[in-house]
Amino acid sequence: RRAAAAPVGVFTVSADTPEALRRNLAVQAQAVAARPRGEAAALCWTSNRVKTGLPYRAAFPACDTVELAAALRAAAEDERLAAGIADRAWRPPVVGFLFTGQGVQEPGMTARLYRQSPLYRRRLDEADAALAPPLGASVRDLLLAGDPAVHRTGRAQPALFAVGYALSAALGDLGAGPHAVLGHSVGEFAAAVCAGALTLEQAAALVAERARLMDALPDGGGMLSVRAGREETAELVGDLPGVFLAAVNGPRSTVLSGAREALERAAQVLRGHGVDCRDVAVSHAFHSPLVAPALAPFAAAADRVRPAALRLPFASTRYGRLLADEPLDGAYWAAQAAEPVLFADALADLVAQTAPTCLVEIGPAPQLIHLAGRSGAVDGVRLLHPAPGPDAGAAELAEAVAALYRSGLEPLWDELYEPAWRRTERLPAYAFSAEHRFRAQGPAAPEAAPARAAAPQAGPGSAE
Repeated sequence: RRAAAAPVGVFTVSADTPEALRRNLAVQAQAVAARPRGEAAALCWTSNRVKTGLPYRAAFPACDTVELAAALRAAAEDERLAAGIADRAWRPPVVGFLFTGQGVQEPGMTARLYRQSPLYRRRLDEADAALAPPLGASVRDLLLAGDPAVHRTGRAQPALFAVGYALSAALGDLGAGPHAVLGHSVGEFAAAVCAGALTLEQAAALVAERARLMDALPDGGGMLSVRAGREETAELVGDLPGVFLAAVNGPRSTVLSGAREALERAAQVLRGHGVDCRDVAVSHAFHSPLVAPALAPFAAAADRVRPAALRLPFASTRYGRLLADEPLDGAYWAAQAAEPVLFADALADLVAQTAPTCLVEIGPAPQLIHLAGRSGAVDGVRLLHPAPGPDAGAAELAEAVAALYRSGLEPLWDELYEPAWRRTERLPAYAFSAEHRFRAQGPAAPEAAPARAAAPQAGPGSAE
């Protein structure tokens, strides 16, 4: 494992043909291997400023020169340029963000990333500052302490919102913002910030109030994830009293909600028919009539917020499609908390209408990209996650940016590096063909800065 303070960069190489790319990889591997072992961040930053825009691309997250040399050498020796290492990028990617809902939270989620990435740290601090007044507590401190209280609804929903906001804002700062968004249940609040409908402060207040009201509901409710489609699930347990459809996540992925006793009966029936099912890590029966006592006060609170017009296509998991002119008002948010989550339909419409080439899950663990991968709707779409698990850190964030670069993105590379790491290092001749060489020795002239993708902002009118 890397030390928490070790800087992670992304070393980039591009060329106009696969053969030229392999030559450059070999040249760079030999030069980096000849260096004494040390941090690679400045080398990576230098590489990001030299001829990065050609169609055949390779990119390697690296912490030190030994690691970087090994990655370059392995790629150079692979005649097929190993899948995922080198891509042909003719145009910028179309990126969709999928914001995770409740059920994937874990104690300490993204704590390592917070400690290693100044960019993520700044954005999570912003979310924490926005949530602290309505919560009366620090979500950041909860996460860094690894407190199991994160599983309680009153803390889980604000914590997931903070992580979603911070990850999406950090990617936006890197020029990797989305062209369309989708949020699963409570994930729609961070999606609304990203899409410009809510400010950070507006969304934080709504999430804190939603969490407080939901947490005050009587205990005894739960949710059950079922490995079967909607129709099969309804046929087997649709007539059981107290069991409600809570989410349709895919052709063979359904979620039920209700009192725990009712869900136990449903699980017995399902398993008796050979259908796998498991409890979801939630404390209440969300997306069911059991949340009714919370709806009117939450709608009243949401009606005090004046959302702005969406700046991006917003796939609603309430309606199962892209929003047209429907407002994100109190009635929307109340119904969204009680009605089934139509994730599969919303994803299918997002894909059909916006044709993404990359889908990035925004949350503390991979869930939605797995659902997307099994949906049959995203063939040929690259599925990425910048924080795929509780131990994910700066290297995983860097790998997500590297993958987007390989897909054609021109990141705002400076945002990945602290100022002290932005210094020019000597690189060997950068050869695109046997006849044409480019040398980056001494200060490298930067390419024109790419257009910045929109990042979530805390100001007015911007954005389970």
